Amino acid sequence: MKRGVVMRGLRFGLVVGWVCALGWGAVWTAGVMAALMLGHWHDVPSTLVSGVILVGGSQFVGAVLGLLLGATLTVAPGWLTSHWLLRGLLAGVVAGTLFLGEVVVSMEGGILPMLLMIVGIPVVGAVAAACSGDIAGRTRHHAWLWRRTLLCADVRALARRGRLRAVVERLWN
Repeated sequence: MKRGVVMRGLRFGLVVGWVCALGWGAVWTAGVMAALMLGHWHDVPSTLVSGVILVGGSQFVGAVLGLLLGATLTVAPGWLTSHWLLRGLLAGVVAGTLFLGEVVVSMEGGILPMLLMIVGIPVVGAVAAACSGDIAGRTRHHAWLWRRTLLCADVRALARRGRLRAVVERLWN
């Protein structure tokens, strides 16, 4: 029953980290472009370093969050993980607490990003609670937590049937 829990937790944490990193990447790109357009060339290196810290820190926090969430659900007793409410509360509290690391990382961006991340704590806790059954291995509602990667056979099957080409043509036109 507990097989693969840490890996599913890591997958969850990496998704949380990528969502934050994409947001920081957008902010970082806007900051670099603004500095270049205004002619403040001396601000570009500090903006680049700040962006690397924000994106890398988000990924690190997401990985740690996922590993510790999976480890917590692994060592939790069976009676706790078998009840959806208790399991959800445990996962929500652990994920919300560990997401405070993202608040620390966001201090590099200033007060507004830090406040935004503080608002995101209950959101991450709620998402972790909703996915806790899949992370713990009790349910299979969220396929992205169970599927390892997009298999080459899946891509070949789509290409053979012409569906992939049809999707590309629709997006292109």
